[in-house]
Amino acid sequence: MPTGDGLISLREFCKDPANHAPRSAPLAAPEHAIAADAVAPSVFDPETGHVRVMSGKCGTCIGRRGNPVGLSDERRRDLLGQRPDGSYDEGWTVCHATLPDNPDNTTGLPPSVCAWIAQHPQAAARSLAMRIGASQGIDYIDPQPKP
Repeated sequence: MPTGDGLISLREFCKDPANHAPRSAPLAAPEHAIAADAVAPSVFDPETGHVRVMSGKCGTCIGRRGNPVGLSDERRRDLLGQRPDGSYDEGWTVCHATLPDNPDNTTGLPPSVCAWIAQHPQAAARSLAMRIGASQGIDYIDPQPKP
């Protein structure tokens, strides 16, 4: 419920699914295009209000040294939320290994904030999801073991 100054509580903010979407970074190549109406899965647990965060980087994490998936530096900066001026936006990136339609998500991990984002000193501090998690609680999700 809005207050006299038009603000709502953090709890009310978290209840609205429209506030659960992660950042939308421009994609580097058209073959990776996502439908304009595609909605990223929520990293907020609807029952507890906690934010799900990966407890560590998965084996193919986009933030691992050596860039195991071969993303361009520009795409990695986009996913990290780094702006051209070096500042960071308030978004977050869902760990690819927890995406429901990812065939590598064989154990059905729930959508979670990427550990690379959660552990990054500038990106985590600016991320709205991580700030809400600091206030409401964080549920850490363990990455799947390497096959």
